[in-house]
Amino acid sequence: MLNKYSIILIFFQILILQPGKAQERKDFTIIVDDKLREFIVVKPSGEVPNGGYPVVFMFHGTSGNGNEFYNISGWKEKGQLEKFITVFPTSLKYCILNFPNNNPALLTRWVTGDLIQDQCPNLNQVFKDDIKFVRMMLDDISSNYKINNKKVFAAGFSNGCSFTHKLALYASDIFTACGGVGSILFPTDSILAEKSIPFWNIIGNQDERFIAVTNVNELPFNDSILIYMNPYINRMNNCLGLSNVHTLTSTLASLTYTYSKPKLESGKGKFQFSLVKNMNHIYPNGVNFPLSATNFLWEFFNQSTLTSTDNDHTLFQHKIKIIPNPVTHQLNIQGEYTDETQVQIFNAHGCKMDGLLFHKESASMSVDVSYLQAGLYLLHVHGEILKFVKY
Repeated sequence: MLNKYSIILIFFQILILQPGKAQERKDFTIIVDDKLREFIVVKPSGEVPNGGYPVVFMFHGTSGNGNEFYNISGWKEKGQLEKFITVFPTSLKYCILNFPNNNPALLTRWVTGDLIQDQCPNLNQVFKDDIKFVRMMLDDISSNYKINNKKVFAAGFSNGCSFTHKLALYASDIFTACGGVGSILFPTDSILAEKSIPFWNIIGNQDERFIAVTNVNELPFNDSILIYMNPYINRMNNCLGLSNVHTLTSTLASLTYTYSKPKLESGKGKFQFSLVKNMNHIYPNGVNFPLSATNFLWEFFNQSTLTSTDNDHTLFQHKIKIIPNPVTHQLNIQGEYTDETQVQIFNAHGCKMDGLLFHKESASMSVDVSYLQAGLYLLHVHGEILKFVKY
């Protein structure tokens, strides 16, 4: 006999399959750095909203895939209700020492700072550029759908949450706000964001991954959680240009600490950290836990739109231009220079790149960056900091 839930599910499946009312799912593949990459795009039924479709990326955790979170996250259903496009990418597989027993396993994993320490030893694995994959996905989506470039968001779970932290810093030029559940920003991914965009991180006080590194039975559901999370919170605030002054919103089920005071008067941005009582390492969807992260994150994304798109931090008012960006060989720097002008390039970890030869003219300068490894770099010139990507 069918139970009530089964009947509702069958009715919903029949509804979305009716002509003219169905969401449109398309499975895409693209080649990025000689690797086949896969992602799912879901477009809601009905008319295109004014200004184009908002876009939400959902990044799975270790061992997961796009199709899994297409099915369980609730994002495609939310997209249908609110009329936005949802994207469910799948990461590449790497050999890692898997939690909790450090047994070697070939699993899907987004490339974040912890992958270096978690990788299987002595294999010389080549980690691909997932941020480049994200940029190419968005290019593909933009060419196939009418999207609103001021409303592009990223959500993630576990390793996917670490990756959305990284996107908030390395790809703030394309994302309006980011958020996630169940992980943190790792030190080796930490850089000063060129543009500070809102970020919301949610963890459970019974998350076994946090419990394992803090040696407690559960994370304290009170303000002492700030002591446990202090290195991470400081790291995020530094990267987003925020002070450590916070406000607290508390309920019986959650504590939310909001940091929104910029270090510079002209700065903008917001970082929220929430602790959820009795939640373990899951992406809560309203069925596996009485809270839907998707509903909360979508409301946060919606509220964040004006904050991030109108950001006028002085770092963003560049008098210097760099082209092309991304770059493969020759980077051209356009602006006014003298013989005394100092130009320096640093990698994402703050190490200065030596041995570069700069060719200066009155209104332009060029440098051969072909020997640099692929990744993100910071150009310091005239007191400005500009970001470029080396392919």
